[in-house]
Amino acid sequence: MKYLLFLSLPLVTIFFAPKTAEARIGETRDTFESRLFGSGGVIYRNKDERSTRRQSGPYSNYMEFLGSSAVVQVYFKSDVGRQPSLKDFEDDTLGTGWEVHVLYVSGKSVFESYKRIGSISEYEFNALLGILAGGKYWEKAEKKGSSGRSQAVGAVEAVAAADEEEEDPTVFGFDFVRSDGNVRAKKSGGGLMVFQTQLDEFLAKQKKSTLMQKAPQSVQGF
Repeated sequence: MKYLLFLSLPLVTIFFAPKTAEARIGETRDTFESRLFGSGGVIYRNKDERSTRRQSGPYSNYMEFLGSSAVVQVYFKSDVGRQPSLKDFEDDTLGTGWEVHVLYVSGKSVFESYKRIGSISEYEFNALLGILAGGKYWEKAEKKGSSGRSQAVGAVEAVAAADEEEEDPTVFGFDFVRSDGNVRAKKSGGGLMVFQTQLDEFLAKQKKSTLMQKAPQSVQGF
């Protein structure tokens, strides 16, 4: 199924290199917040220890690779368009809606997570996926399966096979790829994650490099 969005957004330069795309991923923080706040969304506010836990997600383990310009902001949006008050946050009476995590790098969105508070319906999921297509459409990601070979392989062959299979390096995993290849999406629990392909591949390579560096010390003495 192809999901289309009829409202195109401005061209934005994203992450490491400029890419030509009509995108929501890649837009500025001001643009994102202006739209969200206009529909009843607010910055998540919580003065107790839960605020720290809320500012965590699949991106948390990779912030060190992104530099000082990387910032995470958490938002809340009611599913009925009502803007919550500060008292709602303090009394934990927000009701149902959406918790949204956005990772900004150099002031532009590179990762967005939309988590439904309550259960997400199939119609909400499809509508959200359509909105986040950024004027394009989604294609289902191909799942790379086993080649069916059952014979044992040596360490060298195993490493070579793993490298061959890693055509699309990823740390987040993904179920959909936008038609221009610049954005990936993944169904995650009760919501959806969308993120820049270049970000996902960059973090995958950084993770692999770190693991390779740690391996000799880790197995020393065996």
